[in-house]
Amino acid sequence: MKQKQPILLKFKPYAYAVIIVLAGIFIGRLLGSGKQQQAERIVPKRDSQVPVVEITNKQVQRVVKMNGKVDALEKIEIYAEVTGVFVDGARPFREGRRFAKGEVLLRIEDSVYRNTVLAEKSALLNDLTLLMPDLLIDFPLYAGPWREYLDDFSIGKPLRPLPPAPNDRLRNYVAARNIYTKFYAVRSMEETLAKYSILAPFDGVVTVSEANPGILVRNGQKLGEFAATTAYELELSVPVREAAFIRKGDRITLSSDDFNGSIEAKVARVNDVINPNTQTVGVYALLDDSRLKDGMFLSASLSVPVEDASVIARELLDNENRVFALRDSIVVLLPVDVVSVDGRTAIVRGIPDGTAIVAEPVEGLFNGMVITESVATVQEENSSVSK
Repeated sequence: MKQKQPILLKFKPYAYAVIIVLAGIFIGRLLGSGKQQQAERIVPKRDSQVPVVEITNKQVQRVVKMNGKVDALEKIEIYAEVTGVFVDGARPFREGRRFAKGEVLLRIEDSVYRNTVLAEKSALLNDLTLLMPDLLIDFPLYAGPWREYLDDFSIGKPLRPLPPAPNDRLRNYVAARNIYTKFYAVRSMEETLAKYSILAPFDGVVTVSEANPGILVRNGQKLGEFAATTAYELELSVPVREAAFIRKGDRITLSSDDFNGSIEAKVARVNDVINPNTQTVGVYALLDDSRLKDGMFLSASLSVPVEDASVIARELLDNENRVFALRDSIVVLLPVDVVSVDGRTAIVRGIPDGTAIVAEPVEGLFNGMVITESVATVQEENSSVSK
């Protein structure tokens, strides 16, 4: 007679499987509980002191630094408008030579052309002489002014305007004798004769001389340059971002290694067109100082007010123009609008008044960290930044 096996032994394989599953669930819960406890223990906290400063936005002075070249405000290039042999005027036309307004800078030999002009003026005088007898007969009432003009006529002096014709009959009568044609031809020749002598249009100095006495000068040939020494213009190149802060009338301070002290000037105008090659804008200032020379390079600084901004250390900015700030003892990354920066400081906008930002770079600081203790620092009264 067979002995019956216990029911537990009958279902022994299934019991082992259930035990294994229950053990796995139990162990999983234990591990999850341990991770949760460990996560609860790893809270981003910093027990040491973190220096902070409270931001107060106000008007700050931004110093824009520029460089530029001095140019004479009055400067001309001299070209020959006639052909002839070059000769000096009262004084040699050489670099560094000063001339007063109205003095002869240089001359081109004009004897041949002058004789031609005199010959044409003599022909005009002959025609006027032949006109007078007929005019006395046909227009005796209007002959007086023409008689006076003929008496004062001088071949060696510039022509004076002809007497006016009071009516069309007299005008046509004179024109029929070719008087007007010859008169204006001689006037044109006199204008050309004047181009053989070049006068100084203002007080100045010869800066370039490209002609020597005795050479043959041709029409259109450059002879030199002449510049005034009393008034100058300084052209400064400013980045487009900086030009938005510069206005006409702003005061600038100029300096150079070539003279002692500084020069104060005002911005005369700001160009609206951007130089496509340098992506800069031209800023111009008028100068009047005996220490200046044409072509001299100057350094300029301009103090520009920036409203509703604050000055912070440049090292507080990260690569995305953000700063660390504290909000309810939690570190947050706050984006800011950087107006300008230099090697040490930066002018920024966008930080609300009263915001506490980290005043110094702190190693290991990151977004979301809890700060258990912070210490306030005094904000430096640094209200200007150079660019």
